[in-house]
Amino acid sequence: MIKFIPVFLIIILTFSTAFAQRNPNTNAGKINKNKKGDTIQNNQNIRNSGSSNYENKGQFGAYLNYGTSSFESPELEGIGFGFKLGKNLFNQNLPISLITGLGFDYLYCGGKSTNQSKNTSIAINSNAYGWYPYLDLELGSNWPITIFGTAYWGGRFFFTRQNINYTDVNNQSKTDTKNLEGDVTQIYGLGGGLKLKLMEGVKLELRYQQNHGNEIKIIDPTSIQFDSFGNLKTYQNKSTQTNLEMLFIGLILCF
Repeated sequence: MIKFIPVFLIIILTFSTAFAQRNPNTNAGKINKNKKGDTIQNNQNIRNSGSSNYENKGQFGAYLNYGTSSFESPELEGIGFGFKLGKNLFNQNLPISLITGLGFDYLYCGGKSTNQSKNTSIAINSNAYGWYPYLDLELGSNWPITIFGTAYWGGRFFFTRQNINYTDVNNQSKTDTKNLEGDVTQIYGLGGGLKLKLMEGVKLELRYQQNHGNEIKIIDPTSIQFDSFGNLKTYQNKSTQTNLEMLFIGLILCF
């Protein structure tokens, strides 16, 4: 009987070892399973490390802008703000994006004066609202610096007040104000700029646009006449182009 005890213990040990290797509830099974899961998780992390946390399907931008027409209409110079919302027409994983949408900008021409004879100056206060569909072609949408070109077409609404400031014969300051009716012009143009990545899904945009517009009516400074008493007698309007050089700086949210 004593001779069979070592044999019995050997049989039990062998059986237990075999059972432990086949039983998934043992510690050995758990360790192997975790290692397999870690491998899968690591592979998933590697695949995700090269992708962004956002999908490059669309963009929303908000801007501060500046517009000037110093070469044609010095009176039309102002600052304002703008927005745009667009959708990417290409596959979001491509390095090139074609974004189309709607843009808006507002300009306030805040009374810039042009001086005339007899201490006369003309100041224009104009509120100009531009609405236009646009098309942006981006190169390097997922790069730290994105280069893009833009094209647009639409309309701009002008609501203008013109002030003629002068000094009469009694050396008294006078002002004649004329409120013009709202005017609408067609606008179109080309431009481009850079988009600088600040963080995932947020970019700083620097944009230039050359805005071509139709004519609007403003006061012709050379037509201003005074009577013999030094009072404002008459003046006429003239047509002026609304071509503008425009600069934008703002933030882009990519989604």
